[in-house]
Amino acid sequence: MNRSENFKGCFSHLFLPINRQLLGLFFQVCPSNQIFNGQKNPSKIKVLKFSDRVMRSIFFFLAFVVAAFAQDPDILYLTWKDDPSTTMTIVWHTDTGSKPLALFSKSADGEGWIEHTSSVERLCGSPIEIYQSELTNLAPDTEYFFRLDDGPLHRFRTLPDTLDRPLRVAVGGDAYQVKCIFEKINDTVASQSPDFAIVGGDVAYSEGLSTALRTHLWRVERWEEFFRIWTKQMVTSEGRIIPIMSTIGNHDLKEGFDNPMRHKVLYYQMFPLPRKGISYQKMKIGKDVCFFLLDSGHSYPPGGAQAEWLEKELKEEEDTSFKVPVYHIGAYPSETSYIHRGSKDIRKFWCPLFEKYGVKVSIENDNHTFKRTFPIRDGKVDRENGVIYVGDGAWGVTPLKPKRHWYLAKAAQTNCYWLVTFTKEGALYQAFNLEGQLIDELTVEID
Repeated sequence: MNRSENFKGCFSHLFLPINRQLLGLFFQVCPSNQIFNGQKNPSKIKVLKFSDRVMRSIFFFLAFVVAAFAQDPDILYLTWKDDPSTTMTIVWHTDTGSKPLALFSKSADGEGWIEHTSSVERLCGSPIEIYQSELTNLAPDTEYFFRLDDGPLHRFRTLPDTLDRPLRVAVGGDAYQVKCIFEKINDTVASQSPDFAIVGGDVAYSEGLSTALRTHLWRVERWEEFFRIWTKQMVTSEGRIIPIMSTIGNHDLKEGFDNPMRHKVLYYQMFPLPRKGISYQKMKIGKDVCFFLLDSGHSYPPGGAQAEWLEKELKEEEDTSFKVPVYHIGAYPSETSYIHRGSKDIRKFWCPLFEKYGVKVSIENDNHTFKRTFPIRDGKVDRENGVIYVGDGAWGVTPLKPKRHWYLAKAAQTNCYWLVTFTKEGALYQAFNLEGQLIDELTVEID
């Protein structure tokens, strides 16, 4: 929230209750049939003349004041840290010292508003406060309204717990590097009305060699800019907010694989996580779809505890129809070297697990291109039993020219994101470019 909005916030809590009281008094003293049909009650002609000349002016003035002050923070987004069919986490950012906002929600066919509690955390080394409120005990695949105080109404829909209708997910990485490209892709994504979106690392480009001399407050503002743009654009034509999930990338924290958690990691404050301070997680959607959102060596190495956790969770989901890992650095990169340290680690610790537990498609990022590999198993092309790796992290960046690696079935120097549609029959993976044109598609049938 900027200073002008903060100023409004300081006074809105004074004006709004007064506005409601005056409007109520106005309609009690001067019913509409007396105001606009004054001839019916000549005995109150003095009141009516006052109403005609003054009260209607007061009414419209107060209505203007309500509209002017009933504004939301400029950063407001939705995500999950629990079951996406029965919960929703609402996050908003304000300046420190701003009036706390109450959150109210109701289902689309509900009658009364429910007030929810929220928690607040100061964004490290900044004047920003991050509020979050988790709505629970919601119904699957159901539309809800919510508002902050007397602000505008917003809509969201919980995810379905079956595939009785298609589930659509937009996936891409390397987002807010070039603003105009990021915004153009956002418009295309929002126009396709996905149920939610996953950003596969390098979300705001707040870290890296090019930002080494930047201040901490610049990094904070970089994240704030990302979420201001996301808040504004990631809304469907029907007015439904598109929730965001993410994985961590090398430009989301201090570069280096030694011990990045010793630095301030803004990423962890921006995204509520099921386990505080642990970036990798499982996102189960009903009984048919499960995303594995992994950390490709940025806060946690691919091996060790994360690999053990991944095998445990993959084994638990062995009978789930669609198991989709999403992460930043690719096992099979399109532009960087095949022997890149991070890629070698992922091929060593993760790829055997993908092959063992029936993963069909894995989504990678980082390389700023479009790619799809041949099916791969045991480090070789296996068209019958291999895993296909798609990507390659080109949501909002300057695209790069891919190399001619042996495993690439298709690759191009273009921006792209993937739209994945899950149905009872199978999954359709479609890649779209900056202009919203379909550039590739892949169908995976249920065994």
